[in-house]
Amino acid sequence: MIKFFRKIRQKLLQQNRMSQYLAYAVGEIILVTIGILIALQINTANQQRIEKREKSKLLNLLKEEIKENLEEATLKEKSFENSRKKNLILLEISSGAATSEPIDSIRKYGYEALAVGSVNIKSSRLSASKESGQFSLLNEKETKILTDYETTLNSYKDASKRSFIFFTEDGNELMIRFGFFKNANPILFNGENFPDHNQLTISDSELIPYLRQPETYRKLHKNYLSQTLEILWLKELTLYINEALELFEKETYD
Repeated sequence: MIKFFRKIRQKLLQQNRMSQYLAYAVGEIILVTIGILIALQINTANQQRIEKREKSKLLNLLKEEIKENLEEATLKEKSFENSRKKNLILLEISSGAATSEPIDSIRKYGYEALAVGSVNIKSSRLSASKESGQFSLLNEKETKILTDYETTLNSYKDASKRSFIFFTEDGNELMIRFGFFKNANPILFNGENFPDHNQLTISDSELIPYLRQPETYRKLHKNYLSQTLEILWLKELTLYINEALELFEKETYD
């Protein structure tokens, strides 16, 4: 093609047809420019398709992780709510309120009030996408929503860790006194033996007097506060999770 255009220009020069040569040269420049623009447009379109696929892949991966976190947060919030209700019953008994509850039921409330477990919130995919620079594929709104979600998630993790440390010592003592480890072995420890000294477990006849000791009330109240904070943080985290999922649902990812 280039040789063809060159021959035409040479022929026009040989024939001393300068006006036609100049007109042809201008036309050739225009055609070349158009060709370059078309090539750039095609290249841009291809790049946009690649970025769209990469963005689609990224958001789908993040969506899966965020959905898993929503399921975990919802499940654990219900567990904390149930434990807090049982803890409140124990607090009422501890404060001196009369009760007709059987001792076995009260002891069971103790197990349920103390056994919730940690919340397994994941953020590995989110962290990896930021470190790899993939966040540059997102628009401003998507970046803001995911950043707010990540900030709340990290704040919850820190608060939950502090809450765990805050209650651990008192919680372990209550578990021992209620005989929690002996009854929880099959569930929490997969049948493995766990230190459980019966002489430290409160007997049925001593359970109510033990509950009504001021120190026991303090420990139960501390547990209640810890559970309440966990629930409030999980509710806050769930709001940001749902906001992120709502954003994803508005788009179609192939």
